[in-house]
Amino acid sequence: MDAATVIGAVLRAVNDHTVVHPYGDGLLVDLPLTYGDGDGVRVLVEPMGSGYRVTDRATAATLLAMAGVNLTAGRAAEAFGEILRNAGLNGVNAIPGEVATFGAPDDLGRLILDVAQASLRADQLRWLAPRQAGVRFVDRVTDRVAAWAGRTRKLQRDAQIPLQSGRSRPVTLRVANDGTAAYVQAVSLRDPDQAAEHCYHVFGLSTIPREKRVAALDGSEQKWSKAIVAELRTVSDVEFFDDPLSLERQLEKMVPPPQTALRS
Repeated sequence: MDAATVIGAVLRAVNDHTVVHPYGDGLLVDLPLTYGDGDGVRVLVEPMGSGYRVTDRATAATLLAMAGVNLTAGRAAEAFGEILRNAGLNGVNAIPGEVATFGAPDDLGRLILDVAQASLRADQLRWLAPRQAGVRFVDRVTDRVAAWAGRTRKLQRDAQIPLQSGRSRPVTLRVANDGTAAYVQAVSLRDPDQAAEHCYHVFGLSTIPREKRVAALDGSEQKWSKAIVAELRTVSDVEFFDDPLSLERQLEKMVPPPQTALRS
């Protein structure tokens, strides 16, 4: 298999599953991507002056509102703004909550992908919705990581992590791609001392490098003892569930996306 074969296969798959519909003076573009609830990603392309304006029509913001996430203030609003800034979108004529940009005709493909990617990242903020009674923290962590991973990484629940003794113990998740993997352990506030001790014990005895281990702690940093956090940081990376996008950022470093193009 060579690079041209891989690139051709990817381009054919994207081409076969991209659908365009006329919409007013522009076009609606359905991409082979999905939000966390399974809805497909659709962007609107409209001619504007000498170029094109591309927008998600505030779809991600609408889905977040339906999930109970408030984008007008607080952590969610800050994280949403950070997503737009990092994506490099200029937000021409954007209404509140809209992911939009404008650019030249030669850049249209990139503009569409930039808006789609930013809209997908914004949709991940649904995990800032008020906690639902009865939903276990381990399930909330799993759902959040699954939404981030999409179809590009493989997830395994209750994954076995190898120990120095030759035995293995289960952790919450294994996230893998292209021969590299990271292990995530959910650490709940329901019984913080016991949950933290279990995480410390398993990760501390593991043969997996520390830089491939993540302790996902329930709530915010303020809800945890500094001593517990310091102990866990000796055996793993520590991320707090209430910190928007921090868990996703760390996993992105540990398990990079698959290469869709290889350079010879």
